[in-house]
Amino acid sequence: MSRALAYWNEETIELVRERFIAVAVPTWVCREEGPEGEFLRAAGIHERWVTSSGYLHCVSASGKLLGGAASPEVLAAFEALPESERRPGAVAVPDLAPGEATVPAPPQGGLVLRVHARFLARDHPDKPLRPARADDFPLLRDDPEVARSWQLFLQPNTECLWLTREEARALVPADPRVGQRIPVDPAIPLRMARFHLNPKRATTSEGGIVRAEAVHTARMELVVEAVSPESVLLRVEGEVHWGSNYVEAEATSPDGPLDLGFAAPLHGRIAIDRRRGTVTRFDLVAAGHVWGRWGDANGKSMVVERPGKAPFGFALELASGDSPTDRIPPGGNGRYLDAAHAYFPEPR
Repeated sequence: MSRALAYWNEETIELVRERFIAVAVPTWVCREEGPEGEFLRAAGIHERWVTSSGYLHCVSASGKLLGGAASPEVLAAFEALPESERRPGAVAVPDLAPGEATVPAPPQGGLVLRVHARFLARDHPDKPLRPARADDFPLLRDDPEVARSWQLFLQPNTECLWLTREEARALVPADPRVGQRIPVDPAIPLRMARFHLNPKRATTSEGGIVRAEAVHTARMELVVEAVSPESVLLRVEGEVHWGSNYVEAEATSPDGPLDLGFAAPLHGRIAIDRRRGTVTRFDLVAAGHVWGRWGDANGKSMVVERPGKAPFGFALELASGDSPTDRIPPGGNGRYLDAAHAYFPEPR
């Protein structure tokens, strides 16, 4: 991962923000039939794997390969194109016909929640939580260059969680009464625990889906706090715990004997528009602790591992749908949604 970290410095990130449109392309999309796969193959993207070595492709809107990593040379290659290919609106990209889209769209009538993840720390057990810094990680303190590179991984990361139309409707109580407790379909907190509340995958892109049998607790319920003719306010309570059970003597670093584990209480608010029967607010916080070995490709510790229990937080909010990022599928590429991974439960 060292080449990728060396490349993604502040200067490069600023260049990409100012002069490029950044797109992450799952490798499997390059092999698919249809307009999306054809465009990527024509640009030669299918010939290279995007890996920790930092392979990139820079492509014009018309699909011409301009070079590898974002650089002044790539910009010069773009400027050398005819103006007919460079001016805004010169290349018209037609909308995909029904059935042509490779990457799935959010469920019709369902909900999309943005999931934000971040490393946290405390200066003292009695002090409040704060965003973690490089010097909070023992394996980063002694290597300033690696610490500088890993600063990017300490920033908040965002992805999306999907709920189906039926799951969204089930959050709306038919006859709400203040103080009433309403259990949430267990499939929803289980999905959170397996696919989204995973510190390792959320921040380092390493690791995958938590096995269902590795989830010890995944529980949510709603408590009616306020009712009016126009709205209902619900409090969310619950907890998740997956992976190992915490054993302080084994939660050592680096390469300690305890496997990765995470546990957090769930607290939140859901607001309902009674006239429309829709969810207008969904805020959820899972501020918990992660422990054990953050195994890399060889099962060894990653440099963001800390001994003992380390604070880590997730925050979920209802997506507005105003940004293309609100349509990014869970996991970033849509493969979570296939039958093998069982992101959505079987219809009952």
